[in-house]
Amino acid sequence: EVKDIEIDFKPAVINILEEEKFKESINRVVAEYTGQVPSVENLTVDRKTRASLNKLITKIETRRKEIKKSINVPYAEFEGWYKKAIAPMEKVIETIDAGIKKIEAEQKESRKKVVHELLVELTTDTEVDSRIFENFVDDWAKSSNFNDIKPKKQLIDSITYVIDGEKQKIAEYKSAKQSISDFCFGNNITSTPYIRMLDSGKTVSEIMAVITEDVLFEKQRKEAEEKRKEAERQRQAELEKQQQEYETRKLEESFNALPS
Repeated sequence: EVKDIEIDFKPAVINILEEEKFKESINRVVAEYTGQVPSVENLTVDRKTRASLNKLITKIETRRKEIKKSINVPYAEFEGWYKKAIAPMEKVIETIDAGIKKIEAEQKESRKKVVHELLVELTTDTEVDSRIFENFVDDWAKSSNFNDIKPKKQLIDSITYVIDGEKQKIAEYKSAKQSISDFCFGNNITSTPYIRMLDSGKTVSEIMAVITEDVLFEKQRKEAEEKRKEAERQRQAELEKQQQEYETRKLEESFNALPS
């Protein structure tokens, strides 16, 4: 054990001589100049007043600083001695602290290795990629989750819970993807753009609504196109009929023009 530091410390005593006379002189100056408002006509005098007052306050402040500096001298000497005296012990503490932190870091790395092994073990034969839980590893590797290097049940349960949640997400995604694919197949359209929407975070109901709108739009587009084509066919047929009638009429006129 290190002996407690024993110091003969006597607080400095500051006696203000003729304190009342000092206060009275301050009050006289304050009373004399309180309410004085500088003016353009009196600017030269006002500047001299400001300079005089600043000179007075500077003189007082200088004395205060001298007293403070004088008081601080013995403490500064003590502080220098103190820091030099405890420096060797601080160095020992730093060495021990560094050693402890090195061991703790190595132990944590060992616990992280166990966590990684648990993740691989618990995700084997599943569609879950154990690497997606890397952000959780540091928290899972806390010493409170282990008995020495053996994982506690609470840790295994926690990891299992998170993995099961990811399994559920995968199952829901596959089900949603299948529903979208089946709906698109039934409407004779490709599912690719709608699967991308699912991957971007849209819900199945939102995507189904988009598909329904797209199918209706395409149906209306095709109907409009078919009507346009039918109108074009009818127009063309009418033109051909008119052309045929014109040619027949011309032929009749030519025949009638022959001499009898």
